[in-house]
Amino acid sequence: MRMSPKKAAVFLLCVLLFMSLIPRFVAAADTKFSISGSSVTASSNDGNVPTNTVDGDMGTRWSASGDGQWIKFDLGSSVTVAFVKIAFLNGSTRTSSFDIQTSADNVTFTTQLSNVTSNLVDGLQTFDFPDVASVRYVRIVGHGNSASAWNSYLEVEVYGNGGSTPVEDSVTVSTSAQLQTAIDQAIPGRIIYLQNGTYSQSGPFTVNGIHGQDGQEIVIKALNRGQAIISGGAYFSLYQSSYVTISGMKFTTTTSASNNAVKMDESSHIRVTRNEFNLNETGATNNWVKIRGINSDNNRIDRNKFVSKADPGPIIAVDGDGSTYMSRYTIIDRNYFYDSTPRITNGKESIRLGLSGVSLLNGNATVENNLFENSDGDPEIISVKSSGNTVRYNTIRNSQGQVTARHGNNNQYYGNFFLGDGSKAGVGGFRIYGTDHRIYNNYFEGLTTDAINLDGGDWDGGTNSTNYSSGDLSKHWRVYRAQVTNNTIVNSDFGIIIGRSYTSAPVDSRVANNIVNNSTGTLYEEVKTSNTVFEGNIGYGSTVTNRSRTSAEIRNITPSFTTIGGLQKLTSGSAAVNAAVGSYSYVTEDMDGQTRSTNDVGADEYFSSSTSIVRVPLSASDVGPDSP
Repeated sequence: MRMSPKKAAVFLLCVLLFMSLIPRFVAAADTKFSISGSSVTASSNDGNVPTNTVDGDMGTRWSASGDGQWIKFDLGSSVTVAFVKIAFLNGSTRTSSFDIQTSADNVTFTTQLSNVTSNLVDGLQTFDFPDVASVRYVRIVGHGNSASAWNSYLEVEVYGNGGSTPVEDSVTVSTSAQLQTAIDQAIPGRIIYLQNGTYSQSGPFTVNGIHGQDGQEIVIKALNRGQAIISGGAYFSLYQSSYVTISGMKFTTTTSASNNAVKMDESSHIRVTRNEFNLNETGATNNWVKIRGINSDNNRIDRNKFVSKADPGPIIAVDGDGSTYMSRYTIIDRNYFYDSTPRITNGKESIRLGLSGVSLLNGNATVENNLFENSDGDPEIISVKSSGNTVRYNTIRNSQGQVTARHGNNNQYYGNFFLGDGSKAGVGGFRIYGTDHRIYNNYFEGLTTDAINLDGGDWDGGTNSTNYSSGDLSKHWRVYRAQVTNNTIVNSDFGIIIGRSYTSAPVDSRVANNIVNNSTGTLYEEVKTSNTVFEGNIGYGSTVTNRSRTSAEIRNITPSFTTIGGLQKLTSGSAAVNAAVGSYSYVTEDMDGQTRSTNDVGADEYFSSSTSIVRVPLSASDVGPDSP
């Protein structure tokens, strides 16, 4: 039937609109490799020989019975393989199961697709996987069919290109609809590029049941860093997904109590990298990046910028399911947190690792090489509410709060720089609760509240944290066996405090080989009487201690500093050189990352010759989206 000109124009417009919603795949053209019959071998056959699969005749086949029977194709030289097409005997009435493997040397084979099941159609079917370079051999390993143990293939075609470099499998999108379609269709190794522009919608971009592979991650990435803007009610919601990377975007999402910028739920091996977060806040309590649910492990948040959080809720929250499962092996590194204001009394941490209900479970998170500037939102800049975590090599500048071991046990805090201007109120270091923590090799300068406080507790969970009911998990647990060693505190209002608040003093803890050099306050103050062991410490410049201490516990002697790189470091004649005592085997390097020999007191190890400094306080150029 012939259309009128008007109807034809409308039809064409609809077609163009539909085509605009289809993501554009960018890849070099793949071609079919020419494979001779003599280049095809198999584990066995029933008289239907392997060469039949490359003769161009759908009336012939290769067949072999049994799980694990294989057919192999020699491509003649090293090439890049992109996908394989297979036609199956009785393909429309039964499905076949198989693996596709590749090899460079005919010895080691790598599985590209495992336990694939064909569709119920006749003719060639395409089985796609991320491009594989340096391939000479392709092997199909059969696992029988839905009716029997037979593997029967009519024709096999292998596609790719003759180069040794894989062709990038990428999709370029420019609208929200295209982005969601590309996510839904993503396969391992695919990159989804967002063109410059704004991606706005009323709800999340959903990444549900989407899985990349180790080394073949699915990447959702701004084509030009910072030029793809996620706005309106849009955000990324990942559920039961893995090996997905979100990179290079700017998030200006309008917040609500139900959304985040990025939410990972029961998902693993997710990476959020090189993004900027500066959300349009509305007063709702909200986490900007949230990791939750069971099996929410091995996720990484790195090289992002988090700007001006004003509303309640942590910037990054790592929670597990809140009661029986704690997210594990999270890495948070090279991020820039700044200008989090105004201060509230509770609930606006820059990073929160866990919750009261999972505090006795191991999180095994690593928080390292992050920069915090004017992070004033909460008394706890980093709030640790789980066990087995490491907080190291971070720089915290002029931020009104402390790093707090709020709940949990066996956490380590070392190699961090706490730097204040000496006048801003509430700028502190550590506040510690719980069991078996280690605080060492940290440097503090210009602080206006406690540098290190092994606080008192309002609950005693016992020496092994076994004395409690569920309602006690939210309390301030008594400190057992904390070790505070080789820290340096200078030009600050407070030093090392034992039992500042609550009722139960720390038990069996040690304060060893630290330097406190302040002109005000009490340098080592034991507010509550405890059995804390003091040894090898130096205190100088003000009241050394409020308790009677021997010189073996605290020496009142100048540490003899000189200023190097803006930090107070030891001179050759310092009384701290080679003066550390006790056995603290974990103190193997100093705050600069230099290997210690005969240990000095404090965070810095003096070296008589020029020795490479590995770590210094971080600046804005060291972190965030544009950092190395």
